[in-house]
Amino acid sequence: MGAYILKADIENVFGADNVAVWSNLSGGDTADEARITLAISNAEEDVENRFRNGRYLLPFTPVALTVKDWCARIAGIWLFDNRPGYGKSEEELDGLELLRTQLEISIDAYTSGQRKLNCTLASELGGNSDAPNVVL
Repeated sequence: MGAYILKADIENVFGADNVAVWSNLSGGDTADEARITLAISNAEEDVENRFRNGRYLLPFTPVALTVKDWCARIAGIWLFDNRPGYGKSEEELDGLELLRTQLEISIDAYTSGQRKLNCTLASELGGNSDAPNVVL
């Protein structure tokens, strides 16, 4: 499936029932494995793109728990956001918006160098660990 996370990682954050419902575009409660795989791919690519040409070797090695957590949360948000509008309460929308904001703050702390991941640095293999990180 993914390089960093599995379906179970998303379920550990959001619950298996939510992941199943959010992945099913028909409004059912059976998990759509293809959509979950797509959510994982999108999340992992999103996280890697934020660190591309930066201080860490990609793919991340070893895979830090922080990276796994980011990917699981981004994948869950992707599943929730990319489904029809039914069943989206204001409380859910507010909660996921708060989660999205917290994720941005957390990732920004690492891309800016305020915090450091326990992952291989690009400089350890001859890369540029001083490359600028651009956050759009």
